[in-house]
Amino acid sequence: MFGTNERFNLTRATYSRRGSHPIIFEDFNTPGLLRITSNRAGDPMAATDFLFDVNLTVDGAPVKYTYFADEGSLRLEADCDCAWAEIAITDRNHVRYRGENAGLQLVLRSATGGGARACRGIHAALDGSGWEGEFGKHGKLLVKAIAGAALATAVYDEEKGAFSCVKFDFLPDAETGEFEAVIHEFFGARPCFCDDYEPFDELVDNNKADYAAFAQKYADAAPGYEGIAKYAKWVIWSRRSATAGAIKEPMILFQNDWNAVAASWQQSYNAMPMLEDPKEAWRQICTLFAYQDERTGRLPGMLTYTGPNNAGMQPPFQGFALDFIIRTNGEAFLEQLTPSECERMYPKFAKWANFWTTYRSAGRGDDVTAILSPHESGWDDASVFKDGFPAIDPNTLAFLVLLFENVARLAEGCGKTAEAKEWNKRAEKLTQTLIKEHWDGEKFVTTVKGKAVDSKSLACYQPIILGKRLPQEIIDKVAEKLTEEGELLTEIGLASESMTSELATFGISFVCGRVVGPQNMILTVGLKSAGKDKEADLIARRFCDHVKREGVILGYAPYDYYPATGKKADQQIPPHPADGWPWSSWCANSFMTMATAIIAK
Repeated sequence: MFGTNERFNLTRATYSRRGSHPIIFEDFNTPGLLRITSNRAGDPMAATDFLFDVNLTVDGAPVKYTYFADEGSLRLEADCDCAWAEIAITDRNHVRYRGENAGLQLVLRSATGGGARACRGIHAALDGSGWEGEFGKHGKLLVKAIAGAALATAVYDEEKGAFSCVKFDFLPDAETGEFEAVIHEFFGARPCFCDDYEPFDELVDNNKADYAAFAQKYADAAPGYEGIAKYAKWVIWSRRSATAGAIKEPMILFQNDWNAVAASWQQSYNAMPMLEDPKEAWRQICTLFAYQDERTGRLPGMLTYTGPNNAGMQPPFQGFALDFIIRTNGEAFLEQLTPSECERMYPKFAKWANFWTTYRSAGRGDDVTAILSPHESGWDDASVFKDGFPAIDPNTLAFLVLLFENVARLAEGCGKTAEAKEWNKRAEKLTQTLIKEHWDGEKFVTTVKGKAVDSKSLACYQPIILGKRLPQEIIDKVAEKLTEEGELLTEIGLASESMTSELATFGISFVCGRVVGPQNMILTVGLKSAGKDKEADLIARRFCDHVKREGVILGYAPYDYYPATGKKADQQIPPHPADGWPWSSWCANSFMTMATAIIAK
């Protein structure tokens, strides 16, 4: 699936496994060199000190290699076919290694030129089982041989007060030419590690079986997208977190390499394509509520292994996800909403809805909100926010309408009929306010201090997520605008800023020009819910076709120049690891939603 000569090699994707921390990637600046690190501390791969070069050795010296990987393991082969090594990642905090007629060497090398400074010390284990290394916030490693030998080298620079060289060598047995080794990671006191490891081939088979079981959560992709769907499901699977540190139950991380975070709204749109496993989809939507502020009802914006991050916040996406899943897989999903589940989650969802209308109230005495940051809408750098804050954003209002309706569903499910009616009443009133005050006949407008913001953003059409709750004339106009060639619609999907806008940028922006996975998914889901199947299919196919060509990248530059000015675009095509927005589960699950539920089969 991933290899030296594969189209989507590991310079763009990172190699990992469900429920694990180690990640492997090919160094963008040194083609052919694999490197291994961990996502547990949350450091981006370009800034971490805890990074090991992976060298294949023959007679103790590094040699060039090619690699191939699938969901089971990663294999390195020297130019001669008889010298190879293999790496298999487990979900039990250890990595297995083996090889034949070759050794494997791991060399600690900081990504920022700090040498081996991540190391705090190395010593031989007192029981003779191998080597123990201390790496500060990254934890500890136990390195041991199962067959052959494991050696450690550590050079301390007295002048700098830091290690200048740290490496581990796995060497083959002199008689068999084979080696096998394991590296355990742990924190605190060393646990008791059992020497009874399963056969290596059995571990590889178990990894493949684990992926195959995970892949069953998704419906079949539309014809022509089967191969890239397998790939997208692997990306999601390999970014599914361990239950460790502050993460109390499995979530899906944004990335392993740049931002190893479980984003609040992401957990809900990860749930959307899991149509064959309603129980898991519901669990995924509910995960962040374990970290809800009891006083205010707020959910954290992001979560890492080290704890929740309350510095930012993301939109109330849960209602939109539930609306889609119930419309698409209603009967099976509704079976999850038992009276006891509704009783458990209704107060949490209600607090979350009331957080917005209380702490983001526009001060009008109704449910209209005024957000204080673009991140609260999901449109981080969109031109609709160029006039500042507080801003009354129709997208947030639309999310709230769908959240209110699903709070009502939960209330009804646990016998609180009167409360359910009140939530539905609030949803209907907010829908009418959104239409009356924010639709200008051509688009939905964001307002600041009562004045409409002049914008050509794709965000101006996202309230289409309300589907047939909107008047038909609005639905028709939005569908017309979204399928007008050369404005928002490009050859590869919907651009997040009109191509006629001088504000469009394909550089480091998130949603001010690029063609971005989540936004294309949200808009096509909205169009389909509004009965515009043809238009939704057109856009989704363009986006998914480009994913087939370029991979599951968060955002793509649609052109190498800016149509509004003719100037050369400040973004390489396709994006690469130095871009900062590479391979991500955000794009993978957005693709899966479109490929399984939007594109006609």
